[in-house]
Amino acid sequence: MPELLLTVDTHTGAGILSNVASISRLLTSGGVAPAGPCTDGATAAVPYGAVYVFWAAKG
Repeated sequence: MPELLLTVDTHTGAGILSNVASISRLLTSGGVAPAGPCTDGATAAVPYGAVYVFWAAKG
């Protein structure tokens, strides 16, 4: 999967991530959908990993 950069549009709350301006997804692995058709109500485990970097607004 390619790298991804998301920009935060709005904030709510006052927690540790309250001043995050952007989020980067790096080094993604796995996350490939299972083969075959979907079955209503069924779930499937899909191995997935990534590094997420949270960028705070300067201020």
